[in-house]
Amino acid sequence: MLRRASRPAVARVLTAAALAGLAVCLGLVATPPDVAVAMAEKAAMMLPGILLIRAVAGPAAGWLPVIAFGPLLGIGLSSLTMLGFWVLGGRGLWLFGASPAVVLALLPFASRARERWPFPVTHGGDRAALATLLLIVPLLVGLPFAHVGEEVDGSRAYRAYFTADYVWRRAVVAEVAKGDVPPANPFYRDDPLHYYWLPHLSTAVSYRNGHTDLDEVLLVNSVITDFAFVAFLFGLARWFVSVPWAAALGVATVVVASSFEGLSALVDYWLSGAPLTLVRYLNIDAVSRWRFHGMPIDGLQRVLFYQPHHALGYAIGFMGVLAVAARARRFDPMALAVGGVLLGLSTLISSFAGLMLTTVAALWEGCSVLRRREWWRASAHVAAASLPLVLAAALVTALHYVDSGGSIVSVGPNRVAFQRAWLVTPLSFGLVLPLSLLAGWLLWRRHDGRGLVFVALWVVCAFFYFFVDIRDHQDVYVGWRVGHLWFIASVALVAAVYGWAAMLSRGARFALAGAIAVGVLAAVPTVAIDVYNTQDIYNWAQGPGFRWTLLLSPEEQDLFAWIKANTAPAAVFQVDPVARGVGGWAYLPAFAERRLGVGLPISMVPLHKYEEGARRGAWIFETSSAESAHDLARRAGINYLVLGTPERQAHPTAEARFNAAPEFFEPVFHNGEATLYRVR
Repeated sequence: MLRRASRPAVARVLTAAALAGLAVCLGLVATPPDVAVAMAEKAAMMLPGILLIRAVAGPAAGWLPVIAFGPLLGIGLSSLTMLGFWVLGGRGLWLFGASPAVVLALLPFASRARERWPFPVTHGGDRAALATLLLIVPLLVGLPFAHVGEEVDGSRAYRAYFTADYVWRRAVVAEVAKGDVPPANPFYRDDPLHYYWLPHLSTAVSYRNGHTDLDEVLLVNSVITDFAFVAFLFGLARWFVSVPWAAALGVATVVVASSFEGLSALVDYWLSGAPLTLVRYLNIDAVSRWRFHGMPIDGLQRVLFYQPHHALGYAIGFMGVLAVAARARRFDPMALAVGGVLLGLSTLISSFAGLMLTTVAALWEGCSVLRRREWWRASAHVAAASLPLVLAAALVTALHYVDSGGSIVSVGPNRVAFQRAWLVTPLSFGLVLPLSLLAGWLLWRRHDGRGLVFVALWVVCAFFYFFVDIRDHQDVYVGWRVGHLWFIASVALVAAVYGWAAMLSRGARFALAGAIAVGVLAAVPTVAIDVYNTQDIYNWAQGPGFRWTLLLSPEEQDLFAWIKANTAPAAVFQVDPVARGVGGWAYLPAFAERRLGVGLPISMVPLHKYEEGARRGAWIFETSSAESAHDLARRAGINYLVLGTPERQAHPTAEARFNAAPEFFEPVFHNGEATLYRVR
């Protein structure tokens, strides 16, 4: 009796610890009033998904599928309806009430879909297992988030090698918040933003309506999404494995033991007699790229760090795959329609991942039809799934997600992917690779048909990894998406290994546990180093083309504050993008929240037009005549020129030239860091 009574008590303690971890994370990144508002906004958006999953799974399944799949589904569907209101002119906080209310209209139809999918049924150990697993979020992101934008000797510090994720997200949210539909491209005048901005819409609405600190808005959203994403991973593992602790261990193993790159770097430094502390100066989860010139694969810890938009897209896309591949009835057009809606929504949120997951679902369904030669089923299912996917593709086109300046996807052998693939692949996938292979063998031996969806995923991932490329991303963009999708799928495979291990003899269990422990110890350094480096805002050394920490001086902060207070949100500024290079590519759009006439955004493709435009932007500072510089600026539609330290170093005479021609360039702001000129 005492033992039985202690289990609920332990579960309650662990649940309290998980909630405390959530509270601590939120308290580290925002003030209590902002946390309260953000929590209310997110709860409103999550509610429809929670109620829909409850209706579809039924009360017999318990709380597990509701908590695992409902929150992110609700955010995705509410974001889609919010987009509709946004296009019609809605801009206020009322969107957080109206958007979920529209989704709730689906509830009467959701109950009709009951028993179409075998949702995982809640077990007694699920609460303790999930609560324990959720503690991984504050352990990984607590310190990195606490140091984002932290004041260091008067400067604001941002760990720099995530500018492509976090600082880029600042620029996107600041631009979307201005209210243009579609948003303007802050890096190319008179051009729409060619980027999947839907997942940033709700954050932009929050920022537009009263929040004064963009960092707080973004980080609170990241914390909440991270907790929901880890709960989703647990639910995904439990879909395939009935043992709660095995599911939790599967997720934890994939998150913390996803790469041997950290160990590789430590061994390399040790053998060469170099200080091991040099790992501070490595992008540790890209050792396979920089040291072995192969395809880099990022672990899921980086999704938790600064990619909540991808986390949302991945989760909804995997729900779409499950809607197709895990349905209870072989002939079920409604299930295919639901899968099409979810995959289409995933494409709107994280476009390339959505495309890959749609291919996985299509391959699985196509092979199923071919195996049974049920052509009549194929026609009905294609019709049911195609309509939402076509509508999603039309919306992607209408929102100008893709630049019409040329194809951004190329199909053919990717030279980087083939470079030392025999070494880079096991190095990048760490312990997850052998455990996934072992799980595949187990599923095959048991004739478990559920394993076929993993085969479909593996085939699609392998094809995209080796034969698809996104232009202007150094041939490595596909590797990031492939790695994340495979790691997400692997939580179920690794959990299956743990579940199988419980049935082995005692000796075999100890042997397997020892082998896994060795693998975990070998893989943990990558994540440990990554967590340390991500929060290390005191590393001011020079990196590959940029400093490891981006420091915004007090003078720069004064400049940004003056710009936001005294210029129109649609005003167009110009710096010298060539002189600023990689280290300052998002400087004005991210921190002053103003558009550039042209910039060099490393997150935009194709990059050619930005490179050409950047040279034109540099001419304004290079030309020897103030009159010709003024003519170039006016023709480019530029309202203000920023002449800061990079421009002064690259063009020593430019400031004197502009100051001597007030009829062309009116100085409106000046401090030790920069002079701001209004173009007359």
